[in-house]
Amino acid sequence: MPSLSTSLLLLGTAASTALAHSHLAHILVNGVLYNGFDPRPGIINYPNRVGWSSNNTDDGYVGPADYASPEIICHKSGAPPLAHAPVRAGDKVHVQWNGWPIGHVGPVLAYIAPCLNTADGCGSVAKTNLRWTKLDDSNPVLLPNEPGNNWGSPAGKWATDVMIAQNNSWQVEIPRGLKPGPYVLRHEIIALHFAKNKGGAQNYPVCMNLWVEPPAVGQPAPQPFTLDNFDATSFYKDTDKGILVDVSSSLSGYVVPGPTVAPQARAVPHNQQQMSLSRADGTPVVVVRSTATQKWTATAGAVKARRTAEPVVNGRYYRD
Repeated sequence: MPSLSTSLLLLGTAASTALAHSHLAHILVNGVLYNGFDPRPGIINYPNRVGWSSNNTDDGYVGPADYASPEIICHKSGAPPLAHAPVRAGDKVHVQWNGWPIGHVGPVLAYIAPCLNTADGCGSVAKTNLRWTKLDDSNPVLLPNEPGNNWGSPAGKWATDVMIAQNNSWQVEIPRGLKPGPYVLRHEIIALHFAKNKGGAQNYPVCMNLWVEPPAVGQPAPQPFTLDNFDATSFYKDTDKGILVDVSSSLSGYVVPGPTVAPQARAVPHNQQQMSLSRADGTPVVVVRSTATQKWTATAGAVKARRTAEPVVNGRYYRD
């Protein structure tokens, strides 16, 4: 599992990964690291990862032609792992991308969906059954050029610029009052550098499994969080103002595509976004009943390998 030194090295390697687009490197919850998924050929992925697998082996994107297909949900052929990262409502999840190219500007978005009626949480959830609530749209996505905020581009400073400045990471707050249980967190960047042409927008959705634990003993119960019911295959259209847009022009503003952010959601503002720093490697959990979990073990990994026919070579698990 990646160490603290590995996490710190991400800053130095960002430039080398920029041309390859990106994927979910890992997430951090209270400084504890849980692994994402690297789709590139020949990469060994950890069996206890919480990031969904996908077959975008070029670290590529989902285009507008697939907005109505399951590919937009959790990327191309996205499939869930067995493991879940334990969190509590109100925690901030630090989503660490594996680099991002300067100039590939656009919004940074976050959604969450409960995994309902499954025996293993999100481990076998059908992605087409997931219904989503928008937690963050990175507004204001575009800060116009003005004294003290001149970014050398016609439009100005974008949410992706904020993310790059924080070592290609973004914080997402898990809603206070969210009911305990299994959830999929969906993080997405929409790159708009070719979006002046219809079909030119590039979506990079990544998904990860979370287990929301009950509130700590003695903590007051917050107001229950109300979930929405959006289908990811209806999020966007190729003619949306925030999808078909010329970012090389002097824009006065930007219209964020997709559903509105849930009224109770609390997005982390731009000026509170900060770099991720790993203090420890985390042990994810597996869901054994609808309301119970156990810590990840080698046995749980073996069960996952048998269930999904993951190849095991020399005792090491290879990616889906």
